[in-house]
Amino acid sequence: MAQSRKRRRERLEYDPLDPAKQHEPKTVASAVSALVDGNLLVGASAASLALTTWKRVAGRRAAKHTVAVWLSEPKGRANLPDLVVYLDGHALMVDLTTNAELYVDRLAHAGLEVGHVRFKLSKKAGQPREESPSKPSVHPAEPPLPPLTPMERAHVTAATNNLPPEIRENASKAMEMSLRRAKLRTTDPVQTSPQNP
Repeated sequence: MAQSRKRRRERLEYDPLDPAKQHEPKTVASAVSALVDGNLLVGASAASLALTTWKRVAGRRAAKHTVAVWLSEPKGRANLPDLVVYLDGHALMVDLTTNAELYVDRLAHAGLEVGHVRFKLSKKAGQPREESPSKPSVHPAEPPLPPLTPMERAHVTAATNNLPPEIRENASKAMEMSLRRAKLRTTDPVQTSPQNP
């Protein structure tokens, strides 16, 4: 009952021209994301929580180049762990090291208290990222196009001869490629049995 009175009072006090009386709009995607992230992180380890918090706080560029994070054992009087962030390149490491104290504050605001943030180069730096082997090739290898016969070349030359010089070469190349692709389609082996869908 008290909840309905509170909502009724909010509706009565609502003023579309006064930002102080308005609620911040939320998208369905942000609400679902917050719910899912909260449920996933319930049983997560401290390192997983640190990685999630770091990626949220660090920004898109730093998160993309982060390989891993590690929380060291608490040392000193503050008894706060250090966050060690492993990166995949030197250039970004220099940029982030300059702002290390800023990241300590941002992490504390996001709920992860650390004494220092240190950046290290990952042992996997410089190596290409592994692609999943189950991914099919996006562009299968195309067979080479068959060459044109002298008669076909003469036909292209005759067809483009009356064109202005500035477009003649491009038009000639386009016609050659079109004829070569057409020849490839006609020389492909014909399927003798229909394929099942």
